[in-house]
Amino acid sequence: METLSVHLLPEYTPSKPAPDYSSKLLPGEKCIQRSPYSVQRGDNASFTYRERGMTLKLVGCREEDRHPSYGLGSTIRGEVALDNRQRVVAVAAKLEGRVYISGQPSKVANFVAKERTLWESSTLNGQTCPSTMPLSMSFPTSYRERGQDRPIRLPPSFELLQPRRVAIVYTLQIIVTKEVHMSIHIRYRPRVRPSRPVPDSFSEVKQSPEDWMENVWITKPSVDTGNESFLARCHFFFPSVRVFTASEKIPFHLRLETSPLFLHDLAKLFLPHQDPSEIEEVLNVSIVRQTTVNFQGTSFSHDQVLGRGQMMLQSSSTSKAVISESEEPVIWSWNGDLRCEVPVLNTGFCTGQISTSDSIVLSLLLPPGQIRPDHLLQRVIPIRLATEPWIDRS
Repeated sequence: METLSVHLLPEYTPSKPAPDYSSKLLPGEKCIQRSPYSVQRGDNASFTYRERGMTLKLVGCREEDRHPSYGLGSTIRGEVALDNRQRVVAVAAKLEGRVYISGQPSKVANFVAKERTLWESSTLNGQTCPSTMPLSMSFPTSYRERGQDRPIRLPPSFELLQPRRVAIVYTLQIIVTKEVHMSIHIRYRPRVRPSRPVPDSFSEVKQSPEDWMENVWITKPSVDTGNESFLARCHFFFPSVRVFTASEKIPFHLRLETSPLFLHDLAKLFLPHQDPSEIEEVLNVSIVRQTTVNFQGTSFSHDQVLGRGQMMLQSSSTSKAVISESEEPVIWSWNGDLRCEVPVLNTGFCTGQISTSDSIVLSLLLPPGQIRPDHLLQRVIPIRLATEPWIDRS
């Protein structure tokens, strides 16, 4: 059986006793500098905050009432992380210190406003912000008040509750700037309603004549011939409210007193390239929106036909509405209604550069279309189109 040799530990000589230390001076000793005794607190506390997709972690600080605490000239250390880094162009930290007095926001005084950029995109070419950015920012040791040259030591955090709350508060902000350049179009469309309802049909004229208006239009030669058959007298009856909802029908009644020969001669004069006998509609009724632009020397107008009237010749008419060379006077009567056939999103308006107006246009021999100012064959009756229907508020 194998035996192991045992080596004894060497002998140790006892050390000399440590010298006595005392704050009291011994004979022959002199005090160079005196530092007060203090209990060191741990400087390794850490705090983590999360808000709005941002995470802030602070390290190497003290804990005081569950808040991070820093000493004279200390450095705030930690890191910042972002959940969404797309379109971020800059991240900064801002240290602020201010005096707050309750009830007097105008009396708030800032004495620290220090900002440091943690990251910034050099070019807006899609560069992505890093996931984590280090934070290092030191407290200043002093500040200057307005009108004073002498620096003042930075005051500590402080709070007084009575008789009025006064506090010295320090805050640390993390500011994230995103590349968000948003441009949207909005719509401004005031709601306009008629002041009263529109009658259903011309048959109601006897029950409520105040709801109707008559517009008389006479077309005749420039030289008076004394012959009543050589003119056209048009009686146009329409609702007197003159403000109509674009989505609803506008009833009307027309009566034309003339002679087929006069219309034939008018067609020869104003429509020389058209055979009068091929004109199907003697009279047309339409709604026309005219837009006029006058801006920096540019001026033009645009006419849009919003709707055409549906007309039915009445049995009281003396004959069919046709153009011929007959000199016999005729009376043609129609009932009809107008309705906008295209969407109308806004009412008429007028600015210094643009104006929009709506009209009922009566066209003798002419099809609905462009408004012709002072034209012998057109009658323009201004109206207003509303975007909303009438409401009974009674």
